[in-house]
Order: sequence, then structure tokens, then C-alpha cells
Amino acid sequence: MMSGRRSAIRHALAAAAGYGTLPSLVRAASDLGVPAVESAVARTVAVVVVLGAMALVGGLTLRVPRRARAAFAGQALATLAISISYLMAVEFIPVGLAVIIFFTFPVLITLAAPLVEGHRPAVASLVAAGLAFIGLALAIGLRFEGLDPRGLALAATAALGATGQFFTGRLMSRHMAPQQFGTLVHLLILPFLVAVALMLHGGGLALPAAPAPALALVVVLSLIYGFAYVMHMRALGEAPASVVAPFFNLEPVVGLSIAALALGERLALVQYLGGALVLAALVVAARGEEQAEARA
Repeated sequence: MMSGRRSAIRHALAAAAGYGTLPSLVRAASDLGVPAVESAVARTVAVVVVLGAMALVGGLTLRVPRRARAAFAGQALATLAISISYLMAVEFIPVGLAVIIFFTFPVLITLAAPLVEGHRPAVASLVAAGLAFIGLALAIGLRFEGLDPRGLALAATAALGATGQFFTGRLMSRHMAPQQFGTLVHLLILPFLVAVALMLHGGGLALPAAPAPALALVVVLSLIYGFAYVMHMRALGEAPASVVAPFFNLEPVVGLSIAALALGERLALVQYLGGALVLAALVVAARGEEQAEARA
């Protein structure tokens, strides 16, 4: 029987792979006339509808228990921070730099674990976090032009949001199923996303008038996002955030690979090396978890 931590790793990798497909789909939809922020609105609506239906069919109530309200507020705030800040950061700084800053969150989670989870970070986790960050920097490429402080602040806010999302997701999973709090979290942040979309695009939305191929892409990315979010929160229900976080470094590797294959973006040798380092970090993290289980 698969242990809780092994199941968490499997769910984390599934979530990371799902999230990794989204940038290329969002880019393709954007090229067809659907702005990225409107894709975020659409996927949020899809999560509310699909996960809400799953919760109701499963006989689950859409109500936050009193003891989970603080964690729920944190999860909503963190999810909103990622949805808006990460998206807007690329309007001020290069995408690669925004991704590098955002993916400091596995390192932040590993360092915060002693305070939040009450235990020291394992050596394997620290090594994996460091390897993954170096690999990511190589894979995406450090570029220092266009360092607009607004973009840096937004990307850093998104990284802090991701850190909070992991820890609060772990807390929420003790009281509610992912489809329950996932529905309520996305329902709560939906008006804010709509307001941002309207503000950025002159009070109107492009999505209703988008061509059929663009709408199809938005539907696909919305379903993938919903799947990835559920896998993400299931992983956090099975293992601490510090165990789960390193495996999300697979996400940008998947994203870069799909961009190269589907969008024709060429990768340099150093980017392949960086991707290999990230994958090596995942192996180190997985081996560390196996050793921790063997000692338990």
C-alpha cells in the first residue's frame, strides 16, 4: 500500500505537471485574443462550478467550520495574490525573471518549516531546494535588464502568496475536502479578478467575443487548472508543505518543455542543463523522503 508521503509526492507531481501546461495554453489563448487575466477569470469560474458540483454530489456542505476560518482567509488571500501578482509582474519585468523570483517559494517553505511546522528542514530538502533554484535560474536565464521595482515587488508578492497557499492548504485539509474549500476560495476571489480584468481592459471583456479556438483553449486550461488545484491540495492533506513543495519545481520544467515543443521556442544547452539540475533535485528530495520513512 502506498504510504501517505509517497501518495503526496505522486499528487504533487501531477499538480506540478498540470500547472506547467498552463502558461503555453494561456499564451496560445492570448494570441487568439483572450487576455491572460481573462483566462484566470474563466478558470476561476470553472473551478467554482466543477468543484462545487463535485462537493454537492458528494454530500459535502459548502460551509467553512469556525476553527478553519483563519486558514480559509489565508488560503483565499494567498490564491488571490498568486492569481493577480504573478500575472501582472510580467507586464513590468521579463517573464523568465518573474518565474525565477516566483519559484523561490519552495526555498521559502523549506526555511519557514521550523517555525510553521515545528521541525527542522531535512538536509535533503535544503539540497533539493538549492539545486532546483540554481537549475531554474540556468533553465530560464538570468537577465538583469528592465528591473522595474513594481515587477519585482509583484513577483515577490506572488512567491509569498505561494508560500502561504501551501501552509494554509495543509491546515484547511484537516477540516475540509479540497473540492469544498477550493470552491469557496475561488468564489471569494472571483469578483476581485473580474474587477482587475475590467480595469486593465477598459471596462469590457474580450472573452465573450473570442473565436471558437480561443474558447476551446480556455475551457481546456480551466479544466487542467481545476485538476491541478485538487491534486495540489490533496498532496498537502497527505504530507507537510515542506515535503510537498520541492516537487513543484517540476512545473517550470514542464512549462519550458511544452513551450519548446508546442510554441517553437528554442532551448539553449544551458537550459537543458538547468532542467537536468531541477530533475536531479526532485530525485534528491524523493530519496530523502524514502530515507526519512525508513527511519520512522
